[in-house]
Amino acid sequence: MTFMCMTFNETLTFEDVEPGIQKVAVDIGRLYEADSEKKLFQARFDQFLAKAKKDGEGIVWWKKGNILTYLTEVLIPKKIDSRQLSLLLLFGNPAPHSVLSKMFFSYEGEMSPEGRGQDHRFWGVLEEARILKFREKNSGSHNLNVQSRSESRKRELYDLTYSSSFRIGLATFFSMPTYASDKEWGGVQGLRRLFGEKAIRRIAKGEEERLGRIAMDFLSPKGSIFAFQKDAYSEIKSADTIVYNQDMAKKGELIGYCRWEKSQVRLFGLPSTRLIQGYSGLLRSFKDIILKESKSPL
Repeated sequence: MTFMCMTFNETLTFEDVEPGIQKVAVDIGRLYEADSEKKLFQARFDQFLAKAKKDGEGIVWWKKGNILTYLTEVLIPKKIDSRQLSLLLLFGNPAPHSVLSKMFFSYEGEMSPEGRGQDHRFWGVLEEARILKFREKNSGSHNLNVQSRSESRKRELYDLTYSSSFRIGLATFFSMPTYASDKEWGGVQGLRRLFGEKAIRRIAKGEEERLGRIAMDFLSPKGSIFAFQKDAYSEIKSADTIVYNQDMAKKGELIGYCRWEKSQVRLFGLPSTRLIQGYSGLLRSFKDIILKESKSPL
């Protein structure tokens, strides 16, 4: 696998460190013009990091001078097989524990001291929807070694040995991890609080450029994206694609195209993964739309 280092919007630099894991550097000096803005960010970041340390969470962020560095996750297979359709599963931003486990949705709940953890419900919903089924037989077990399960699933995703109509990739719109359950600093809203609205817009521009490159490299001419979070959908939708609305997402009414020039990439908006239980039927209906459209001429 070829490792690369790329910069987007003069602010975000992504460097591959191992399959599925990247190191990201944010140039705070470019992100904020005034020294006062940089000092305010530093104060917020100190609070953000102190909260993670207080909770005993694994640390995936560092800052030295004007450079904020963190680890993130992205899983885009390079291998090609007989499957003509590609599907990118796109989320809001990563969870630190999944980054540290080196696999999306590595587990949920608490991990035992022996490294065992409950399987994340997301994978079960994908299997129910007949979108993705892993070959390993222990999905759903509450007593599995997280590292072994994560390595097995990552290997299947890179080698395309799972059961699916699609080549499947996984990515997040915002690359910086936050804790979803943290009311103060969690999720994408936590990023908005940390960086401020003006800076997060500049970051979003760089992230959109990065996602555009991923989409164009990975997705087939009729490839599709399932976006599981408001920003993940809103930041890449075309101008004439319907605006995100959670009720419409739950009803399966957010269907359109991505914004990239000459893009025929289909975009489907879904509820966030914390609400995903019970939406296997919606996912299956989106899958059926893709398969039906794939039989039509370009």
